[in-house]
Amino acid sequence: MDFAQLFQALLALIFVIGLLFITLWFIKFCQQKGLNFRFPGFKNQHNRLTLIEQQKLDAKNSIVLVRCDSQEFLILLGNTNLLLQSSAVKVSDNV
Repeated sequence: MDFAQLFQALLALIFVIGLLFITLWFIKFCQQKGLNFRFPGFKNQHNRLTLIEQQKLDAKNSIVLVRCDSQEFLILLGNTNLLLQSSAVKVSDNV
């Protein structure tokens, strides 16, 4: 391997590392500006919708208890989705 090939390989390595740093900077910049990404580290911590409980009824059907803001919804999931019950609840701060 002569000096020209070694120098070309070194420049290619520096270029790839530079692209990685630019990508990381862009992700950090977008995170600071409040843009949402679907990366695990950038997940929004203040979700309005939370899954309380899920229970399988049979192979095709399951029942799900979901909380959105201060209301809970009991939903039957299967071939046809059906809202069974909706109720307002008082949500404590430690939930």
